Amino acid sequence: MKMSQYLRQGKSENYQDAEEKGLLKAGDVARMLTKKFNEKISAKELAPFATEWHHAGVFKAGNTLKGKKIYFFSPAAVEKITLAQLLAGRQQPVKDTRAVKGWFPQFFRMTDPVSRRTYNKRFVGIYEGPAHKAPKGFKALPEAVFAKAVLQKGKELKAGEEPVF
Repeated sequence: MKMSQYLRQGKSENYQDAEEKGLLKAGDVARMLTKKFNEKISAKELAPFATEWHHAGVFKAGNTLKGKKIYFFSPAAVEKITLAQLLAGRQQPVKDTRAVKGWFPQFFRMTDPVSRRTYNKRFVGIYEGPAHKAPKGFKALPEAVFAKAVLQKGKELKAGEEPVF
């Protein structure tokens, strides 16, 4: 019975079981909490507080197929959600905007002319800017050492080698 419903409705068996248990969907909870707190709350904001989630099927999104998650809440879990928790979830993390200088391993894709194999080579890269935009593997350097590092920009690094500035 449930399999035929899945084919008709696009809901998984676990999704159907959650509906039968009387669990509330995120959209319904968002409407309830919007009325309760007098503050616009979206279903997406409630995802961290969900009791469980289930697939609601596969839908066509442009040229690809996408699965959709539906979050479910028990009535007891809904009562525990406070406005302070929801507003704290909206806060953006503070970005580290202090200026930093240093080096990072930079990779370039190379092709062997004989065998036509491609491989990555490591080089010394230099970064100077805000800390929150620093590249992966970045290591800060003091001002005096940074001046020496700039001279070695683009130097090839062997496997496992750390540059000495």
